[in-house]
Amino acid sequence: MWPLLYRFVLGPLVSGGARVAALFSPKVRRGLAGRRRQQVRAQVEPAPERFAIHIHAASVGEFEQAKPLIEALRAGALPLRITASFYSPSGFEQQGNYDRLDEAWYLPDDRPRNVRAFLDRVRPDLIIIIRYDLWPEFLRLAGERDIACVLVCATLREDSARLRPIARGFFRWLYNRLSLIDCVGEADRAAFGTLAVGVPLEVSGDTRYDRVVERAAAGARSTLPIERSQLGADTVLVAGSTWPPDEALLAPLVGLEGLRLVVVPHEPTPTHVASLRARLGRAVLLSEITPGEVVPAGTAVIVDRTGILLGLYALADIAYVGGAFGAGVHSVLEPAAYGIPVLAGPRIERSRDATALHDAGLLEVVEDAKAAYASISRHVSLSRRRDELGARTESFVRERAGATTRILEGLMRRSLLPADALAQHEATSGPSK
Repeated sequence: MWPLLYRFVLGPLVSGGARVAALFSPKVRRGLAGRRRQQVRAQVEPAPERFAIHIHAASVGEFEQAKPLIEALRAGALPLRITASFYSPSGFEQQGNYDRLDEAWYLPDDRPRNVRAFLDRVRPDLIIIIRYDLWPEFLRLAGERDIACVLVCATLREDSARLRPIARGFFRWLYNRLSLIDCVGEADRAAFGTLAVGVPLEVSGDTRYDRVVERAAAGARSTLPIERSQLGADTVLVAGSTWPPDEALLAPLVGLEGLRLVVVPHEPTPTHVASLRARLGRAVLLSEITPGEVVPAGTAVIVDRTGILLGLYALADIAYVGGAFGAGVHSVLEPAAYGIPVLAGPRIERSRDATALHDAGLLEVVEDAKAAYASISRHVSLSRRRDELGARTESFVRERAGATTRILEGLMRRSLLPADALAQHEATSGPSK
């Protein structure tokens, strides 16, 4: 039932819905335009001589989970062809030029003719899908060509809508087209076991932990437009990815003795930055600080540029992560990897990482400005306690690293990857095109 229903009803509805959505959404229009341009250049080439791995990620965040896998494979002695596809235009636009890839594509519209042309062009020996974003025709036609498709970093909550009566049948049909599901945790394996009957299930963890450990090391060595000495306080609090409710909570901290507040808005538009500056009272923009200048006491720093938050966490003694007074908290793993205490607002339930840290007593949830002021005051005055908590936080992250090696070793063990895929070079290699 499901193959015919998808091919003749659900699939056309999805494609038609995207065209309707494009009338109202610039992002959807960009994606459709990118797919049209791709069809023009999708000429069939001879099959690559190297083992070909194709990685699919929905967007930017999922591709960050793919990067540790790609980099580990590139460090090996085996010459590989590695390509990637994205569903989201933001993923393709921001990550399509990643220098470890041989080629990057939009995943085509999930209709048989489009998918066949795509597979003719890419010619993968193995398809790795990150976390989710499974498409029925893509999986079906890959299976017809005996191309193994594996899902890694897979999660499935026990209350997921995918487990409800009508959806259950569709997702059972979909998941059973996979050759392997590699789960983040045992609870995920149990949930997938109710749908993917007969599909091998493994637990290897989440490559995000590998990624944040790696990025924290790089961030600590990164070149920033400001040095720790310029902040001039005993304790530095970096508040990352903040929104107005977070900033209202943080404003009373500006005058706290011994503390330097550094606020990194999620959207540092001129309007938002001006409003934040007025809210904080005494504040200076990062762009206004000259090299070597020490920021005056009792003055907050507003970061009015993007792309440096991770490096700024390397300067911090405490981190506050924004978003948890709105749709949900942003990444708590990035500051945690630096070994500093982490605070956030109350809405953390949608983040598995945040809830895990909170359950371990390593993420403090603050409901209002009074609670935040009291907590941060304790961290400022009790530096030894703060450092001990930070060390436990870093250990939590590092103990969960290693998923990259476990995933790739599992693929080799099942003969889905060549047995020598992880044999090491003398030095890391890049892609050979």
